Parts: sequence; structure tokens; C-alpha cells
Amino acid sequence: MVDAFSLPGSRPLGCLLVHGFTGTPEEMRPLGEALAARGFPVHAVRLAGHGTDVAELARTRWTDWFASVEAGVARLRASTERLAVAGMSMGSLLALHLAATRPEDVTALVLCGTPLRLSDARLAMLPKPDGPDVADAAMRAASRSYRMTPLAGVTELLRLQAVVRRELSHVTQPALLLHGRHDHSVPLANLELLRRSLGSPWIETGVLEHSWHVITMDVERDEVGRLAAEFLERVEAAPAHAESGRQRS
Repeated sequence: MVDAFSLPGSRPLGCLLVHGFTGTPEEMRPLGEALAARGFPVHAVRLAGHGTDVAELARTRWTDWFASVEAGVARLRASTERLAVAGMSMGSLLALHLAATRPEDVTALVLCGTPLRLSDARLAMLPKPDGPDVADAAMRAASRSYRMTPLAGVTELLRLQAVVRRELSHVTQPALLLHGRHDHSVPLANLELLRRSLGSPWIETGVLEHSWHVITMDVERDEVGRLAAEFLERVEAAPAHAESGRQRS
């Protein structure tokens, strides 16, 4: 089993890391290490049904995945004053749902490859013998994500999508939106759709020019870490009243 992990930090702003559908916490480790190196304490959750076997994933619902996120919030909030959430793919959907339903618990969001809409949901039901959508061949080969995707899990992902799309205007926290230029799983158009749909007045965006879908472990993972750390440093330094009226790309 691939389990959750935590890395210590001295800053008052902690960051909860949430991996994607069929993935594991390890896809968030490069980002976690980059944030911890800048002083941010981090905790990466293992979502229910993940990191074990596909049969277990098939038995879970999106509410089970969200319960894993809530447990991670409780763990990290016990030692930090404020909390940011960084999600990869479906992890971004869960981060958005948390921000909309528990806004007092979320200071900022880092959203990577957010799948608000998929061009063809059937693609998610195919086997993945070559591993995740990652350009870096070594990282792709080392990934312990599932090589199959259960239909029941895809159904739950689509349900979560529908819930989150209705909530986007209620998400008002500062948000950094990142996406791989060559994402084969989630069309790049999702980045602009998310930017236009959020209720946040402080939105920053970035496109990783050489990356595929799982940008947290792809060829520009160091750049993802740098962008996320610098964004969270700006959020941490900003007075509460300054977290409005700011948009950049």
C-alpha cells in the first residue's frame, strides 16, 4: 500500500496535498518536497480506495474520497494556523469542494490539471498499460498508479464534477491554476473555464509548456513547485483585505 506522508515546516501556512483519480500520494511528493524546502508544512492524503488495488477503488464513492480530505484537514490544522490545498486532477475537484463547503478552513488553492469537463468520458474507462499521462518516461514507469480504471469509479468522478461545477462561483479564495500544454487526459480549455467560473478575485494561471497531465511529477515538476511556493508566499504575506482584486496570468 502507498500511504499518506507528511513533511515538517516552520511557516504558519500549511498545505494539504490531494492526488488524482487512480493515483497515489507519491505523485504529490515532488510538490510537497518543494513546499517543505520553502518552510511550508505539508501533508499528502491517500484517498479512500487508492494506493491498494482497483477492486477497492470500485467500492468507494466520491464522498469517501472527500472524507479522506477532511481527515487530512483535521490532521494538518492541528499544527498550523492556516491551510492551503493543492490538488492534482480529481484532487483539484476535491479541493474546490472543500473550499466551497468549508471556506473557513481554506486560505488558498493550487489547482493542477482540473477536470471540470472531459472531452470524452469514455477515455477514462480504458486500461492504462503505459501508466499515467506523464511525458517523463522514468517518472511514468515508476508510478504506482492503477493501470486499470473501474467504471464505478468513473461514474463517481463524473458525479463529483457535476457537484463542483455548481459550486465554483462560491469559491472565493486566492487560486493558482496550472495546466500542462500537452495534457491528453484533461483538455487545456479547462484552465480558462475554471478561471472564468471561480468567484475568487485573486486568480493566477500558468501553462507548463512541455508537460502532459500529471504536472506534479512530469518534466516541469520543479517549475510547478516554484510557482506554487511563490504563490503561497504571496498569499501568506498579504493582509486579509488584500486578497481581493488581483488577477494575473
